[in-house]
Amino acid sequence: MNVKANMLLAQEEWVRELFVFPSCGDESNAVGAAYLGYLDLCARQRVAPAPRPFGSAYLGPGIDDAEVEAVIRTRDLAARHRVSEPAAIEEKIAELLVSDGIVARCAGRMEFGARALGNRSILANPSDHRVVPLINRMIKNRDFWMPFAPSVLREREADYLLNPKGVASPYMMLAFPTNPKRRDEIVAAVHPHDGTARAHIVDEAWNPAYHRVIREFESRTGIGAVLNTSFNLHGEPLVCSPQDAVDTFERSGLQHLALGRFLISKK
Repeated sequence: MNVKANMLLAQEEWVRELFVFPSCGDESNAVGAAYLGYLDLCARQRVAPAPRPFGSAYLGPGIDDAEVEAVIRTRDLAARHRVSEPAAIEEKIAELLVSDGIVARCAGRMEFGARALGNRSILANPSDHRVVPLINRMIKNRDFWMPFAPSVLREREADYLLNPKGVASPYMMLAFPTNPKRRDEIVAAVHPHDGTARAHIVDEAWNPAYHRVIREFESRTGIGAVLNTSFNLHGEPLVCSPQDAVDTFERSGLQHLALGRFLISKK
């Protein structure tokens, strides 16, 4: 979980590639056991093993729009908040990031592992340093040495990150030095003391909807990244269900929640 140590390992001359598993607790033993069991089975059946990479970490429960509608109805959210169903929710999120700066997003399947990767995330305009204390007052209460992180479009990676070996970072498990020429565009998601960023490089094939959010933000600002931090109150687990998302939204200072295809905004 030490992203700076992982960065230093990746920079060693003898390292060509570096894979850091996105979850570093006991739950990851099950995945290792599955790989080992597969190799053992192949050996017993005298079949050449062909293990596949771990791949996308979006393995958790998904957001069902019918369930979201039921939560909106049973909690009578429309009586307290503005509830809408934008024609293009990703475009609306991008517009709000430009105008208001911060949006919580709960959509698609939940991430497996220790990092929010866009589907259970609080998103913000990375070029506005004022969003950092704002998010901390609203919800996070993080210490100064725990900076937020950028989600960067894969096609814009070289603009923001110094990654000469092209090390993959789909799980936000490595830090990177940042490009000083474009650092001001992601200043809110850069460590203020050493200029590094714990980057999530977003591949369209792995999460097309989240990629579209960032692309829509890019089309409005020219910035191919957003600030990304986990959607949870300080000391609480990541939100999972629509009920969790609404509960956290109402107990925090967040103004906007993109929940599935719905947008809930405080009046």
